[in-house]
Amino acid sequence: MGQNTKMNNIAGPPVEGDDFFGREQAVSALRDLLEHHDVLLLGPRRIGKTSAARRILAGIRTEGWRAIEVNVAACKDERGLIDKLRTALVAELTPVAGKVGAVVDKARAAIGLTAIESVTYSAGETGTVEVTLRDGSEGDWTRATGDVAGLIGQSQTPLLIYMDELPILLFNIITTDPHNGVQRVRRFLDWFRNDLRNLPGGGKARWLITGSVGLDTLVQQHGMADAVNSLKHQTLEPFTAPEAVALLNKLAASYAVSLTEEESQAIVAALRWPQPYYLQLFFNELRAMTQGPSASRLGEHIEQVLEQMITSSADNDFHHWEERLTIQLCPADAQHALALLGRTAHDPQGVRVETLLAEQHERLPHADADEARRTFIRLRDVLIRDAYWLADESSGVKRYRFRLEPLRRWWARRNTL
Repeated sequence: MGQNTKMNNIAGPPVEGDDFFGREQAVSALRDLLEHHDVLLLGPRRIGKTSAARRILAGIRTEGWRAIEVNVAACKDERGLIDKLRTALVAELTPVAGKVGAVVDKARAAIGLTAIESVTYSAGETGTVEVTLRDGSEGDWTRATGDVAGLIGQSQTPLLIYMDELPILLFNIITTDPHNGVQRVRRFLDWFRNDLRNLPGGGKARWLITGSVGLDTLVQQHGMADAVNSLKHQTLEPFTAPEAVALLNKLAASYAVSLTEEESQAIVAALRWPQPYYLQLFFNELRAMTQGPSASRLGEHIEQVLEQMITSSADNDFHHWEERLTIQLCPADAQHALALLGRTAHDPQGVRVETLLAEQHERLPHADADEARRTFIRLRDVLIRDAYWLADESSGVKRYRFRLEPLRRWWARRNTL
């Protein structure tokens, strides 16, 4: 990015082009992994997963790869995922993509996408397309996988498939089908690992799977860790302090806002976990509050901006942090985790581990000390892995505290009368 290029203050949608900032090294590392591996990129919403993934897609296309993006969060079941994946592959790979797309769209409009049994196509300029419909029964979703396998196998060039929010779909299957959901997820993951990713010719395909809830939590809870152990598990680290300051300075220059180096450093320190979205959001709220250069130093507004962040539109983002625990944990564990977070939210420095362990034991009056300890450790690992907590030993005593200061304040506000 050129030094004189204006950066847009985008607090929400994924960023692309010249607005992408500070993660080129992370993107390069992910791209290198995708040369020989499939990648599982997990993390809460608003930390830049989509921006990074689209940066990878844009770069890899310049290298001669084909690439597709499929978001499966809204899919209701395995069949919906297969249909959505197939449609994206057809549009990207087949020589009669326009014809296929028109036929599938027409069928979808008339009868619904999940009523399509298969799409048959023939290559060539005058290729033909035939859509076969299912009967009234739902049928076995694996009957529809042949088209997906055939499309991937026919690719003559390397292919990157970016699938977003797969974990949400898998958790939904388990939740909505309490009797068979776990077995269905196991079956799907086995198919994905053994049948789809080991296709003849499938070596040309690489998968980038992203999610805002923990797929690792799901597979560990249900004894399926082997189903995803061939995926390279990655996260997006926050900016370093110098990177975060550079982003704020770039925004300040783009909008003619007077912001000193010390003020930028104070903003970074106040956020504590300088992910780009929260830096952009802070700057957005700061601009709205000061309406251009202010008679007072902008650093004096830091406390006001932090409070504004937890009552503005970002409130919906913070709700997601609460909801994702109820998505991926059983009801009892979710309540324990929420209680632990509520306890640590009232002190910016966090709470000592002995205090939290004792309180966890009180919540399990019929459990012995070992069981209470195991429950705490299991939930602690989830809260650290999913970026709620940080184990802070800077004072010489281990304390668990929130990583992100605005989230801590939001959580404390939610638990205060």
